[in-house]
Amino acid sequence: MRWIVLLRAVNVGGSGKLAMAELRESLAQGGAGNVATYIQSGNIVMDHPLETREEVADWTAALIERHFGFRPGAIALTPADLAGALQAVPFAPEADPKTVLVHFCDRAPDPKAPEALATYCTNEEHLELVGTCLFLHAPNGIGRSKLNGRIEPALGCSATARNLNSLRKIQELA
Repeated sequence: MRWIVLLRAVNVGGSGKLAMAELRESLAQGGAGNVATYIQSGNIVMDHPLETREEVADWTAALIERHFGFRPGAIALTPADLAGALQAVPFAPEADPKTVLVHFCDRAPDPKAPEALATYCTNEEHLELVGTCLFLHAPNGIGRSKLNGRIEPALGCSATARNLNSLRKIQELA
């Protein structure tokens, strides 16, 4: 089965250092097939016989822990999951894709998260929760947003975000 695995906090701010070439090799040696990665932030596309998102995420995180000495958060998606998320983007198609972030949650998030986070939205930021994805449009960038550090606690679950440009490239690999 084809899987997309999004790793959390890899190669960010000097922590979770992980060379993608070494990761691809380790995944292949561990039993994954047709392994590809996109950029250095932990975006993996691979074939694996495991059948559930949880099993794939756990297998990937455990392999990284064994081979590289740390266990990142991991969220596994099928290509259909990713396609569904991309189709569900609630913002205008002309929105700059680098300013639209999709936060993928590892389980059902708190449905009140957007309401709790709304008070921190500035600079024309907009949030919308659709299924297990929190969509954020930050037209002026996320770097100085007051939302930083508040999203996961509000969601009440683990999440990792990618912008639309990255997700479209990952989709091409899948």
